[in-house]
Amino acid sequence: MVSVLWRDSWLKPLSVHDIETKLCKSCKKILKDKDFVTSCEFCDIGVMHDNCANDHILKKHKVEVNKKIELHKDKPLHEFQ
Repeated sequence: MVSVLWRDSWLKPLSVHDIETKLCKSCKKILKDKDFVTSCEFCDIGVMHDNCANDHILKKHKVEVNKKIELHKDKPLHEFQ
């Protein structure tokens, strides 16, 4: 069975001053206007591009991801999902 990982979809515009960094903590590239960013829910690495976070989480936190999949696999989606 294929498991896809749902992320809450909402946008919160922030400045680099709000997040206190100008660099992605994963790839170390400068954050540009309207880049999508997030953080890791499993560690304190900091703010990074969404794509970098996906790679980081799948490479560094496989055990935690699998535990979360098992924990939530039988829960129904909310109406807005």
